[in-house]
Amino acid sequence: GRCAKRRICSDGAPSQTSGKRRKSGSRGTRRMKDLGIYIHVPFCNARCTYCDFVSSVSSDDVKADYFTRLMRDIVLFSERKFAEGYTVTSIYFGGGTPSCVNAAHISAVLEELSGRFAFSSDAEITMEANPESLTEDKAAIYAAAGINRVSMGLQSATDSLLAKIGRLHSRSDFLKAADIAQKYFSNVSADIMLALPDQTERDVSEAVELLTERKFGHVSVYSLKVEERTPLAASGYAPDEDFAADLYSLARGMLTGRGYRGYEVSNFALPGRECRHNMRYWTRGEYIGFGASAHSFFRNERFAVTNDIRAYINGEGITERRYIDPHGDEAAEETLMLALRTSDGLDISAYKGLFGRDILAEKKNEIAMLSDSGFINVSDDRLRITDKGLYVMNEIIVRLLP
Repeated sequence: GRCAKRRICSDGAPSQTSGKRRKSGSRGTRRMKDLGIYIHVPFCNARCTYCDFVSSVSSDDVKADYFTRLMRDIVLFSERKFAEGYTVTSIYFGGGTPSCVNAAHISAVLEELSGRFAFSSDAEITMEANPESLTEDKAAIYAAAGINRVSMGLQSATDSLLAKIGRLHSRSDFLKAADIAQKYFSNVSADIMLALPDQTERDVSEAVELLTERKFGHVSVYSLKVEERTPLAASGYAPDEDFAADLYSLARGMLTGRGYRGYEVSNFALPGRECRHNMRYWTRGEYIGFGASAHSFFRNERFAVTNDIRAYINGEGITERRYIDPHGDEAAEETLMLALRTSDGLDISAYKGLFGRDILAEKKNEIAMLSDSGFINVSDDRLRITDKGLYVMNEIIVRLLP
């Protein structure tokens, strides 16, 4: 396969809790299991040219109807006592753009959740926000409701490029929103995108400098994937994979040089600022998703809600559901694939204990070749992809799958 220049795989991440009532995460001596909650907010003020997520530009009435249905789902799930014995340690409001809806909706959802689930005392509660819709009034409401982590979309530090991809904010707008976010939240993250049309190395370096100078605790660096049925795809644009890899190398080098650890291929954090909720996905932790297009992994089942927003409001719910044998081939493949995305890599002994697979024996030849080529490292009972291997990560994973 192609080595080092190449290809990047792209995805798809606590301070204080508020004074609102939170159920204790401990009940006597009973051991509580860990749970995450994802809330999908499928609304934006405008659609970006690269976006294929489930979101729409909708009226306030549609948004209100949506949250009425969402709250009903939370109540129903709670009343069926599915989460008995679980402690919620992370909540993530994603989208869409959660900051574009009335902040009272976000506050009401958290109030409902806090009354119906057992929260850990240090639960990480994240909300995604875009610079043009994050106001000081909203930030104050979010903080009072219990939000303690905000993730903002910068994407680029160049105004002309932001306009080209359909973003509504400028660099100046982002800086103003950053002032607000860092005033109310000690844990703030931001996203950068790579391989955008006409993007340069200077743009990427300026974006990294902007975030690191402001001491954002967490930075996500995503390589653009042009999805079908998006305006960017219709334009015929196709990223240059080698240049995308160069941009990733630049961003990664700058971030690690400034004290950020690349704890997952696309995510970098200062010590202690790793996104707890996203780590749940990469370690196959359990989570429940509420809202249109929300996915869940709970009690060895993966299930998904309809991605039709209107159908969801009108009562349609789960449209996909499948059981995954916790010791079967699919679980083994997921565990390997997700673990190798992280800096911790694959725990070899734990993998063997769960699935009865001795990967060092089964993949002896592949591991020897990949190790000799400098793409992987095996030490301390862990198998990790090296920095060089990140650029051919997909190929490495395919070679090592059961």
